[in-house]
Order: sequence, then C-alpha cells, then structure tokens
Amino acid sequence: MVGVLPLAAAVLVALLIAASLRSPSLVTALLAAYLAFVADLGLVTWALSPLKAVDRAGLAAAEAVLLAAAGAAWWMRGRPRLPFGAAVPALRAVAADPVTVVFLGAGVVLLGYELVLALTAPANNWDSLTYHLSRVVAWMQHGGVYRIPNAPTPRMNEYQPLAEQQILYLFVAVGSGALYALPQYLAQLAILVAVYGAARRLGFDVRAAVCSAVLLATFSLVALESSTPQNDLVAASFPISAACLLLGRLRFEPFLAGVAVGLGVGAKLTTVLVLPVVLLLALVRGRRVALEGFAGAVAAFATVGVAGYALNLANTGRLLGYLGTHIDTPSYEQPIHPSKLATGVDVLYETFDPSVLSDHLIRLLWIVGAVAGPLAAAFVLRRGRSLSRAVAAGALVALPFVSPLVAIHGGHGVASLASSWGFPVRGRLGNIGELNRTVLFSAFGPVGTVVFLGVPLVTLVAYLRRRADVRHLVIAAAVPLFYVLLAQETFNYYMTRFLIVPAALTAPLAARLLRTPAARAAFGVVAFLVVAKIVTENPLTPLHSRFGRPWQLTQVDAAYLTDETGVGDAVAALERDVPARACIGGVLSGDEPAFFLAGPRLERRVVYLPVAEAVPDAYRHFLSYVVISTGVNRWAAGGFRRQGWHVEPLGSYWLLAVARHAGDGSCRA
Repeated sequence: MVGVLPLAAAVLVALLIAASLRSPSLVTALLAAYLAFVADLGLVTWALSPLKAVDRAGLAAAEAVLLAAAGAAWWMRGRPRLPFGAAVPALRAVAADPVTVVFLGAGVVLLGYELVLALTAPANNWDSLTYHLSRVVAWMQHGGVYRIPNAPTPRMNEYQPLAEQQILYLFVAVGSGALYALPQYLAQLAILVAVYGAARRLGFDVRAAVCSAVLLATFSLVALESSTPQNDLVAASFPISAACLLLGRLRFEPFLAGVAVGLGVGAKLTTVLVLPVVLLLALVRGRRVALEGFAGAVAAFATVGVAGYALNLANTGRLLGYLGTHIDTPSYEQPIHPSKLATGVDVLYETFDPSVLSDHLIRLLWIVGAVAGPLAAAFVLRRGRSLSRAVAAGALVALPFVSPLVAIHGGHGVASLASSWGFPVRGRLGNIGELNRTVLFSAFGPVGTVVFLGVPLVTLVAYLRRRADVRHLVIAAAVPLFYVLLAQETFNYYMTRFLIVPAALTAPLAARLLRTPAARAAFGVVAFLVVAKIVTENPLTPLHSRFGRPWQLTQVDAAYLTDETGVGDAVAALERDVPARACIGGVLSGDEPAFFLAGPRLERRVVYLPVAEAVPDAYRHFLSYVVISTGVNRWAAGGFRRQGWHVEPLGSYWLLAVARHAGDGSCRA
C-alpha cells in the first residue's frame, strides 16, 4: 500500500496543475492533466536515473518536491477546481438522443472490458515480451534508465523510451508488473477526450463529436493495443492532443500543444510524421501561436523527451543510435520487392481489412445495408428534403454494412495495381499475401477502413463545396502525408500499427459521417459487432480458452497462448527448474521473449551475457543458471558444457545451463 503513494502523488500533481490553469474547458483541463502526468513520470525517472535512485524512496522524494510546488501554485491561483460543470450541457444533449446514449454506453462497456484485461491478464504480446517490458525490467533492476549491456536486441536500448519510462515508474511504485498496460489505456482515454474536443472545435455538434470519439475506440488496433504495453497509443495521444489544443482559443493552449509535441517526439518517431500537420494548424492561428507552441515543444523535449536521444548520443555518438529510423525487421520478414513505392502500396493494401468477419456474416451485412440504405433515403425524401440529401443519407446508412465488401474489393484493386507496377502483394512472388482475416494482423477493421481512408476524401469534397474550412483540410492531409513518409522505411508486416497516429489525428473529422441518428446507429451496429469479436477472439487473451477467462491466466498460461511454438513449455520449465529469486543469465536472440526470464513477480535478476564470452561473464556475475537461445546463438551452450555445466532443454524453445553447484542462484550483477 505504501508503494502506491508516489503514484497517488503523481496523479494529484497532475490534477493540481490542470486546476491551476483555471480553464473554462473540461477537455483542455483533462488533456493538461494527462500531459502533466506523463511529463511527471518521464521527468522523475529520467532525473533519478543517473543516481540509480529509481526506487520507491526516490520516487517518493521526487513526488514530494513536485507536490509541494504544484500545491503552492494551486493555492496562489486561488484554489480553483476542475471545470466539471462545463460538461453538463453536453451530457444533456447526449441524453436527449437515445441512439447516442446507446453508442456511448457500448463504448463504456468496451472500455470497461479493456480495463479488466489491462489490470488482470498477464502480458504476452510479442513486441512487449521481446523489448518493451524486457527493457523496463532491466531498468528497474539497475535503478534507472540506462544502456543495457549485451541487450539481445538494439530496440531495448535505442528506441525512444518515454512510454516505457511510465511503465518503469508503475513497476517500481507498486512493486510488481500488474500495471504494465496502464500507460496505453490512459493514452486511449486521452485520445478519446481530444477527438471529442477537436470535433467540437471544428464545428460539429455534441452527438456527432461523442460518437466520432467512441467510433475510434472500435478500430481493431486501438482496441487490441489498449491492454498491452506497446507504445502506439501513447505516441498517438500527443499529436491529437496538440491538434485539439491548437483548435482552442484559450491563451495558454498553444504552449500546452507544444508540450504535447515535445513529449510525443520522446515517445516514438512516428509522431514526427504528422508534425507538418500540427505546424500548419499553429500557423493558421498566426505567428504568435506558432512561437508559443514552439516554446512549449522545446521545454517539454529538453526536460523529458530528450532522454532516449541523450542516451543514444552518449553511447553510440548518434542521436538515433545505430538503428536510426530503421525498423528492426527479421530477415524472414523482408519484402521480396523492396522499394519506397512498394512499401507505401503494401501498407495501403494492409489497411483494407475485412478482419474477422466470416463470408456468411459479410453477405448478411451487405443484405442489411442494401435494405437499410434505400429505406433511409426514402424516409428523408418523405420529409421533403432534396434528392441529393436523400441519396447521401441512404449512402451513409448503407456504408458501414457494406464496408467489409469495400475493404475486400479495395484490397483487390490495390493488389491489381501493385501487380501491374511490378511488385505484387499476393501470390508466390507477393510481398504480403491475401487480405487479413485474423485478429493478430487486423488493422482497423472494415468500418475503420472506410472511415480512415474515406474521411480525407469526404473532407476534401466538403472543402471544395465550402462546407469545411482550411483546418479540416489540414487535418485530413495527415493520412496521405503519413503514407508517403512511412513509405521511406523498410516494410514489415506490422507497420499498420503506426497508422494509429494519423487515425487518431483525423478521427474528429469522422463526425461529418455521424450527424444523423440513422447514420450513428448504422455505424455503431457494425463497429461494435466487429470490435466485440476482436477483443473476445484475440488468441492472446481469448474470452474462452482451455485455461479459462483472460483474468484467470497465469504467466505460464499466457505463454502458451503466444503464437510461438514451445514458449509455453519453456516458461513452465523455467518456473519449475529455476528458483523464483535467482539471478539468471540470458544468451538470447533479438526476437525472443526475454521478459519471461524475470518471472511472474519480476523477482529474478536478469543479466544478459555476450555470446562469445558467455561463460567467463557468467562466472564474473556468480551465475548458476543461464538460459540459452536455440537460434543463431545456440553455439554458446557448448562453452558451458565444456566447463562442466549441465545443459538441458527448456521445452523445445530454450536451453538451460545449470552450474555444477547451483546453490540458491544468488549472484553479483
């Protein structure tokens, strides 16, 4: 219980800072609190790291100082309260429309289910196991953020760390890994608040704005990542927060927008790909706003966001490390036809996502859409509206029901173009294969596909018809701009997750599709049908599995649910054969779940060993147990055998080298 106090203090600091702004807007106050909370956790872990003081005592001392400063500022500002009363008119508007109430209620249920997963299900997302969480464990055991010696993958050292610094704070504060998904979940909430606020500031009504925010939560990747320790939602939270704040009119909002930008650059480089959009939004407001935003960005980056770049510069002589902007992709995932144009087309092709819907369900939805669309159009005509408005209303009602077919045929069209251009995406020589029909490779789902790709086109048409202003057009440009800039990277199969950044940034514009109750009902039915299947059929946390419900899983159970054969047996053997508090060595390859070495309660100290000097390094650290890869580094096992260590399989995935006199496994690291 004592360990929760630094976390509670950090929350209080964020709320005091937000209240001290005396904002009449609840959206602005909530976003300010979120930015302050992230900055607090990042600043504290970064400042304490050189002292190796990222422990409970260090966190408590740092939070005491920050709490005193925030409390003094709040007192001097007249002890203002957060403007919760400002939400009352919006709540009344929502309550007056039953469709919006149901839409919002379904969103709350979805968020509630994701929160249960985030707080109870053990981590088993592959990226998280191989570097997100494994780097956090190494930092925690060291006492701060540092360059991890002999790290199995350079991602553990060179990728921007702000999202994982939040996890580090939480791990240390509560003394366990239970809150590993909280930064992503909180980021999702911040995104939804910012989407709603931006939609309102762009001129859309309350109901459409609420539904546009909730609709984003139904996008497959957003729902899947919300209960993981990945960092795409954390990254996406900053550009949309900046955009929402720049669309406001309060004096301090441009500076806060800059803070969001500075934090985003410290979380993930994908945020940089939409910075031109954020800059244009600031310039639309004028030079003063742009300069204030720049000042906020510099302040946030210099105090918090700079951490990863400083470590890279100190250890490699390069701001971005040896990886640079390169995505660390295994050789077996490299495209057959590599080129910038091919990469852009490949990612676009993967965006067309019919997801987990069966052919039967797709046909059923198409039939419903074919009936509902004309009925909606006829209803509008009977109310005396023009034929063009009736056709538009009918099309909007039909669109979500036919979205799976749009995704399928759109994907076919992109595949045909790619083949004619000389870099097929399908077939024996294709870079990818057939369109995704699984959970793990899902992008945004069929509704997300038509919204993400359709909103920029709809916005352009509205602008040309003088029904949208330049701010709408600038935000819509984030989608094509992101594809063009992302295409400069080498393709891998999971690049669609980076699209969460422009998806969040353009989500407020989806309110244009949700202006009528009929359209909201249609989009809601299909979107929640898809996302319900996504979150309950996710093979990593299925609602029904041989191990029970997701909240009943042990770490060993979660390991069995990964898509890598043998991992479950390896983790089960590790739990059986290695003491819970032992110090354990690791000679692993880059794409292996190093996080499991620390144990379910993070009690084992993990020391990564250099392959060529693994045996002498094991003796130097007084290790009794070493886990060895069965991949390219398997040859290290021979050195342990020659020194008299017993080497045995850990399932079929790893090897375990045990010293002749293992003892209790204690070590000096």
